[in-house]
Amino acid sequence: MSAVVGVTLAGLLVLRRRFPVALCLTASACSVLFPLDASAALLALPWVLARAATRTCLAALGATGAATAAALTRDALRDHAARVLVTIDEQTRVLASEPTAAAFVAVGMALLALSVAAGLVRRAQVAAVRAREEQHAQAAAYAVLRDQVRRQDERRLVAREVHDTVAHHVAAISLQASALEVTSADDPDAVRAAREVRASAQSAIAELRSLVTTLRSGETVTGFPGATLDDVATLLDRMARDVPGMTTTVAVSDGDGAAPTLVRATFRVVQEAVTNARKHAPAVPVDVRVEASPDRGVDVRVVNLLDRHADDARHAPPGTGSGLLGMHERADAVGGTLFAGPEGGSFVVRAHFPWAARDT
Repeated sequence: MSAVVGVTLAGLLVLRRRFPVALCLTASACSVLFPLDASAALLALPWVLARAATRTCLAALGATGAATAAALTRDALRDHAARVLVTIDEQTRVLASEPTAAAFVAVGMALLALSVAAGLVRRAQVAAVRAREEQHAQAAAYAVLRDQVRRQDERRLVAREVHDTVAHHVAAISLQASALEVTSADDPDAVRAAREVRASAQSAIAELRSLVTTLRSGETVTGFPGATLDDVATLLDRMARDVPGMTTTVAVSDGDGAAPTLVRATFRVVQEAVTNARKHAPAVPVDVRVEASPDRGVDVRVVNLLDRHADDARHAPPGTGSGLLGMHERADAVGGTLFAGPEGGSFVVRAHFPWAARDT
């Protein structure tokens, strides 16, 4: 029985890294209950000291000490010829020396000290690895914070430039439009045009103010304060006054429950698509369709014919392509899709945004 237990413990030593405490306590108990040495417990103890808590380490050390004491006491009580700690003359086969009780105690203490020393070395190695990992984690966190601070500084710089330059010029346009509206009271068309310019300038100022707030605070806003998807119809009605032949179809359900990022993406795509159509084909009618509901998400479709504005396209101001790129970025930001290009003799902008848009 003792041989089977000893062989089993020897085989279980391969698991000392995964189950050091269980193996150390089991080996210690077996050394006390069976006529076995304490080598298995002494080999498992360093792994306990390397990873376990202080109380667990003290318990394992006590159990290993008891197992070592039991094994040495058992050896001391054996016959002289069967002892491990005994010296026999090889020629005469006669007992040369017999260890004293102090020798047994010294051997036991030396074995425990060697096992504890190995455990403390392993514990120091584990602590060093953890310290390096924590240092790397702190360095990564510091890099992230430093990047955030740098980005915040850049946003504040952009906000200051926008406030000091762009907002000033737009405000000047609004004032000039107001003056033109007053001085051209006898010309209804001029008054109407000046009123529209003033309204557009004031809307731009509101959006710039929202943008400046976003840049300075770092908080994401819609760019259309208080707007919901239900306001898409109002936006299109206002744009239709400036685009001859523009037709609109709006079907929105529960628009006030849409996320601000979804509202922003919808408004911007509609504005950019209609602006591009007006810029490159001012004489061609534009058809705009917006459908939105929590079940289906948001679908935007803006169509204008290609074959009727070839002459207009040649005289249109050159574009940079940033508008189409911006629409694609808007769609990607909310997890949607966007197509913009020729389709069946028309230029089509088609976008789909999921209702649960990502908050970016």
